[in-house]
Amino acid sequence: MFTWGEDSQRGFRLKDGSNVDSGPTPDNGVHLLNVSYHITDLSGGHNVLAFVKSNGNSFIIRTNVSKDGRRVRGKQKFVECKEKIKAVSCGDDMVTLLSERGKVLCVDATRTYIPRPLEALCSIPVCQVACGSQHSVALTKDGQVYTWGQDSRGQLGLGKRKPGANSPQHLRSLSALPLVQIAAGGEQSFALSVSGGVFGWGRNHCGQLGLGDTTDRHTPTAVHCLNMKETINISCGKDHTAILTKTGAVFTFGSGQYGQLGHNSFRDELRPRLVAELWGAKVSKTACGRHHTLVLTDSKRVYSFGCGEQGQLGHGEESHPSVPLPVQLPPDTTDDPKVRNIFAGGNCSFATCRSNEDLHEEANNDVTRHCLDDKIDKWTSECDSKSWKNIKQEIHRMFSSASCANASFLEQSEDKHFQTSSKYSGLNLSLARRAFKKLVKKDNVFAELEAAVLHLLPCLDKKPVGVEGLRIYLLLNELLHVIQKHKRQKSTKLSEVVAAAVINLSTDSIQVIGDWWSSLSPSTMVRHVKVWKQALSLILSYEPVPRNSGVRNLLLVLQYMYNANSRIAEPRKMPERDFCLLIDNDFLIEDLQLWRLRSQRKNMPAEPLILCSFPILMDLESKQLAFDMNAEITKMEAKQRTYLDLFWEYGWIFPQDLCFQLDVRRGSVLEDTLELLAVACHSDYKLPLVIDFDENLTHDDIQLYKKDFFHEVFHEMVSVEYGMFMFNDSETLAWFPSKATYEVQRYFQFGLLCGLAMYNQCIIHLPFPLALFKKLLGVKPSLVDMIEFSPCVGKGLLEILEVYEDNVIESLYENFKINWDGTEVDLDLENPEKPVTGQNKKEFVDAYVNHAFNASVERVFQEFKRGFFQVCDKDLVKLFRPKELQEVLVGKDFQDWEKLKQNTVYEGEYNTTPPHPTIQMFWEVFDELTEDQKKAFLWFVTGFERVPFNKMEKIKMTVKVQQVQDLSYDRYYPRTHTCFSTLELPLYSTKEIMQTKLTEALSNNRRIQGGLNTVIEHFVNG
Repeated sequence: MFTWGEDSQRGFRLKDGSNVDSGPTPDNGVHLLNVSYHITDLSGGHNVLAFVKSNGNSFIIRTNVSKDGRRVRGKQKFVECKEKIKAVSCGDDMVTLLSERGKVLCVDATRTYIPRPLEALCSIPVCQVACGSQHSVALTKDGQVYTWGQDSRGQLGLGKRKPGANSPQHLRSLSALPLVQIAAGGEQSFALSVSGGVFGWGRNHCGQLGLGDTTDRHTPTAVHCLNMKETINISCGKDHTAILTKTGAVFTFGSGQYGQLGHNSFRDELRPRLVAELWGAKVSKTACGRHHTLVLTDSKRVYSFGCGEQGQLGHGEESHPSVPLPVQLPPDTTDDPKVRNIFAGGNCSFATCRSNEDLHEEANNDVTRHCLDDKIDKWTSECDSKSWKNIKQEIHRMFSSASCANASFLEQSEDKHFQTSSKYSGLNLSLARRAFKKLVKKDNVFAELEAAVLHLLPCLDKKPVGVEGLRIYLLLNELLHVIQKHKRQKSTKLSEVVAAAVINLSTDSIQVIGDWWSSLSPSTMVRHVKVWKQALSLILSYEPVPRNSGVRNLLLVLQYMYNANSRIAEPRKMPERDFCLLIDNDFLIEDLQLWRLRSQRKNMPAEPLILCSFPILMDLESKQLAFDMNAEITKMEAKQRTYLDLFWEYGWIFPQDLCFQLDVRRGSVLEDTLELLAVACHSDYKLPLVIDFDENLTHDDIQLYKKDFFHEVFHEMVSVEYGMFMFNDSETLAWFPSKATYEVQRYFQFGLLCGLAMYNQCIIHLPFPLALFKKLLGVKPSLVDMIEFSPCVGKGLLEILEVYEDNVIESLYENFKINWDGTEVDLDLENPEKPVTGQNKKEFVDAYVNHAFNASVERVFQEFKRGFFQVCDKDLVKLFRPKELQEVLVGKDFQDWEKLKQNTVYEGEYNTTPPHPTIQMFWEVFDELTEDQKKAFLWFVTGFERVPFNKMEKIKMTVKVQQVQDLSYDRYYPRTHTCFSTLELPLYSTKEIMQTKLTEALSNNRRIQGGLNTVIEHFVNG
């Protein structure tokens, strides 16, 4: 063993039995001590040094102060202990020993050499110990940290509390982290996670915690500067710290007073800084003394830097303490020993020359070897009762400890788990899935596994110090998936408890898990979503459906997953419909009733579960059903209120059927409508809408007249000629004008008519961009909406953002002045004509879009919105996404003409097999129509230009022979009963005549209606 520094040779018993214990040290160089034993661990404090032999015996050498004030090291003293010791750590005067069985013993070297066991840790196996000046830290085999001793600067990590703790205290804030190492210095402590996360606490006056400041920390704090640096070891001096990475790089921080940081300066470093002088020399080990640092390279060279006043650098006459220089090891003529390990303690240094297992390597293996691959077969194989008892304990130890679980199933390929961050979990979920699949297949193993997890979940921390503490939640999601797939349980208990643990997390932790979900493969994301959907589907099948916190927690987790999915870009993003549940109509009605009670501020037996709280779980059909049911109930209540008003005003007068009736003339539908709306009582809007065209109205005509009414009103109102709106260049899409040509009341009425249409289940002609529906729902329009409305402008803005280089943008001489709706507008009033540059291009694009869709139309849009929500309930409208609301109001384009052909029903003479010749002729004519003519035909037969979203699959028509008295079929046009989507088709003699009659009717936009008292239009040839 090589020794150098303060009294470095003294106290050790040599091979010949003698002691180097008297007289002055020959020089300040490095000495080779020919000891008679192999040292496996060594630690030095300010006044004490201890070491462990390979046979498990431990020894203590105390440093005393002589009468003349000199520090003199005494002889080595054997520590009598029944157990073999494997590790040792020294404080200023206290020595902490760790036995091979995991027991912790303490020796107060100022009083005795007899070890005292720590009662608090007697039944807890420990794998590491570390001492600062006056405090100690222990790491247990299941990854838990305990601290005790002085706590003057927060070095115990227990928060601001009493000055210290005489017995070990569990450091719960680290309980979920998969820790592999602990370290302690003067009054600071550190912990290292399996994936290289570094956490420090305690004194920080010189920046020795590496946090960028000099503020003490009383609880463990992540050293974010070291994230993803692949840290594998931490060494602490009195007030400096050294970090070793897997690639052999060394980072130091803290006090640089003696040059102990190795940066060729004596300046303190508040953040980890790479020791550049060691670049190219792969370092395998580091060790910190009181004010100096040692490193050992792969080539077995030892370098040192820092304080060398006691010869602890081993540089001889060299005097560059702030730069790493080789230790001048003396040659040995016999064995030429190779350095295998280094130790630094107090003011001295040591290098052992035997190939011993390093303390930290042993500890790391104990903690990190948690992958279950080598244990699964043992756990699931047949065994006797004694073996099963041990297996149960192993299963419980593994799955009732978040630390153990979080250290398992890591992505070991290319050490990817070292890249763990708030965006990447570092887990190999397929490995976890395979392990869980084996575990759940055996009932007794699964029972123990489930019991352990249930024991763990209530103990999980709301906000783990490091993100590695959150891995357990992804693993539990995989476990739940495997259980649901292979056990077919009828209980949702475990799912509910896991959900409660997720909901209990802090906002920051949920954000991290959400980002991890977002990074999952699409198939894994689908599996995880299915876990919560399956649990909820089972609960929703109960009668009655429970409405407790357990169910709400499941709903919230699914909402979090939906939010995470929303952040994923196409094509990895899950379709939103995959989050929807199959919701029973009875449950939906019950939820609606509870929601109505809540909105009316009445006492409720329970809260609505899904309606208006979790619309993401409802498909469009369920949302539409809820909206329509509410509308029908509201109509009924409006009737009842009107009845009561009439009763109190007139006595027992009951009209046949109360409604909101608009009597309009066919030649002036819009004019009459606006006049009637202007004088109508707002409460009447909630009554059923009836349109009377001053004709003999029958019950069958009510729905048809509403279709005709809304068709006429919106085609006139939203037309270029009417002038109420601005249009894009192709005049295919309308938008609100920046300068209204009509009074704002007209826009209120426009919104009112849109609301009446939705309230009365009618689709309308509303050629507006999706931005309209976004704004109704409080969603901000974006550049995508500009591209839809004005492709030329939108794509130009996109090119400014994504295509043009900064110098090209500046050469365009664009400024913040635009022309919108025929008006020049300054987008930045405080800085007129501000030029567009590469730095402010996003600001320009955002301002352009905001002006077009928000600022320029604020007044008229607010009136439109006010009118719309005068009829429709805002909360229920917000069930819909913008695209869904558009589909409900406007319907969908229908182009599946083959589906129409398949769904067509034939009656009377046309109901033949094979098809009647006239029918064959009809479909030949139909197939030759243009796409626009086919859409006109759809309106001709069904009264729809577009199709209600929920009738796309159901759309059909009935075709029968048109009865004519003179049998001159060729003289007549086809006629329709739009209420029943019935086409009466004359028995035309030729295909050409049929084609002429049908296309003439369609081109003139004439619909021949049968079954009405008044025929809308009737053509007779000649």
